[in-house]
Amino acid sequence: MTTVVTPTVAGRRRPRPAASDSPRRGSRKDRNGPGVSRVAHLCRGLLVVVALLNAALAVLVAAPLPRIPLLVLVAAAVTSWGLVLVPPAVIGLVAGVAAGRRYPWCAGAAVLTAFVALVYGVMPYAAAYRTAEEQGQPLAPGAYFEGVNYAKAPDGERTSRYARIGERRGKLDLWTLPKRDGVRHPAVVWVHGGGWNKGHRGQSPAWNRWFNARGWSVFDIDYRLAPRVTQLDQIGDVKCAVGWVRRHARVFGVDPDRLVLAGSSAGGNLALAAAYTEGDDRVPASCAVGDSSVAGVISLYGPTDMGRLIAGTALRGDPMIPRLMGGSAKSVPARYRLGSPAKLVRTDVPPTLLLHGSADRAVPVAQARELARRLDAAGARATYVELPWADHCFDVNWGGWGSQIARSAISRFLAVRGGSA
Repeated sequence: MTTVVTPTVAGRRRPRPAASDSPRRGSRKDRNGPGVSRVAHLCRGLLVVVALLNAALAVLVAAPLPRIPLLVLVAAAVTSWGLVLVPPAVIGLVAGVAAGRRYPWCAGAAVLTAFVALVYGVMPYAAAYRTAEEQGQPLAPGAYFEGVNYAKAPDGERTSRYARIGERRGKLDLWTLPKRDGVRHPAVVWVHGGGWNKGHRGQSPAWNRWFNARGWSVFDIDYRLAPRVTQLDQIGDVKCAVGWVRRHARVFGVDPDRLVLAGSSAGGNLALAAAYTEGDDRVPASCAVGDSSVAGVISLYGPTDMGRLIAGTALRGDPMIPRLMGGSAKSVPARYRLGSPAKLVRTDVPPTLLLHGSADRAVPVAQARELARRLDAAGARATYVELPWADHCFDVNWGGWGSQIARSAISRFLAVRGGSA
């Protein structure tokens, strides 16, 4: 008898199909191919880039910055032209919403940073709009990108020497209007900024042209820079320039009784201190002049209390400061006081206009507020205009919201001081 053994199903070996016969189930990446994978990586990468860009822009606008010149320059540019934040913010919002389901983490970061950047790009306009209405001067969005108010060097064709100060001759740039018989133009003596140790006359040419267009001649002066001289020496240089202009008023066809002193940043500080210490023998003019009085003084974001400024900002660690001030606040308190307009307030100080940005990261807005408070308490003639969301050097963007409001306020101030503006 023959026995036949039939192998069970479990014992059979099933042939393995070829790779081309029946592809196994796998991930979406495997099913859709490497091309789709590259697109996914690209989309995520773009979302991350947009998020980082918006985050960087927001930090440049809002965060305290170290005193790194290039970083400060970039931050000032971004802050002055805040509307540049809007396009990347809109891109980040649209991209984040569109990609939210597929890449939730990257999309969420993109939307969050875009929203923050959009706030910093749009809110300054909303706040400035209200302030402009209060000043009776509507904003002109079309003028926002009107130009840059900065020149790298003085205009040599306008330069003249005004007095011998020590071993050098002081220089100024003449932006004087043509002389006319029987007409004396009002004039502005402009003091440049630059942290007391840099900067130059003529670095804000848009202001000079603007004053000229409104019938005001301009004498754009320089002064000796720290650390070779002290702040009180610089105040003396400003007084020297004002006295020289008064002495030569007839030569240039200007009215010495309608002379306004103005400056920005450190120049605003020197202008205020020079105006407030007129006649004070402790801060004499640097050259032999008589009268250095002015009919008014304008400060754009100028420091008003040197002790508080130095103690509360990065200037505290600046080795230039002791040489600028002639020592520490404890060793030479009188020097700090004479260089601090907030400590020099009297009822009879010249009429004053203060313009300061609420978001100033170099000179805290509290400096201007304190001087305005003291002027008001003393009964002095003064106007304070706080520019919402504006940072230091806001007038570098000549068409920016802060610049537009500032021009309106200055125009009214000049009109009261005795000239068409």
